[in-house]
Amino acid sequence: MTKWRSCDFHEAAQRYLADKLVEWGLLEGPTERVYELALQRRFTMAGTGHMLGLDVHDCATARTEAYVDGTLEPGMVLTVEPGLYFQPDDLTVPAEYRGIGVRIEDDILVTADGNENLSAGLPRASAEVEVWMRELPEPR
Repeated sequence: MTKWRSCDFHEAAQRYLADKLVEWGLLEGPTERVYELALQRRFTMAGTGHMLGLDVHDCATARTEAYVDGTLEPGMVLTVEPGLYFQPDDLTVPAEYRGIGVRIEDDILVTADGNENLSAGLPRASAEVEVWMRELPEPR
């Protein structure tokens, strides 16, 4: 069984974002060079995710070696939430992207044979989210 460190998902997401930013023409490639220089971080603004649970999230007793650099074990839950954020005054991105931020979050349960996406049933596409929001009851 492959042992995955908790930071592996961050590295995978950062590589993917670097690749897409090059593909979209927002950064000049090659992708590997963009990733090595961490140029994609200009648009990410935050980490890719973190562990979930009372004992690890914003907790002074959560140790980096156990949770950030540690090995993922069955029963652990983490959020994977890569995002891209384009500043409103950034003239290096097309005008239609300025001031926009997009982040999709999934909450993942580590299992003995892989993982379970606990948020898989939520809408993803903007049209699906808009329908879902319209169907919510009015606040009291």
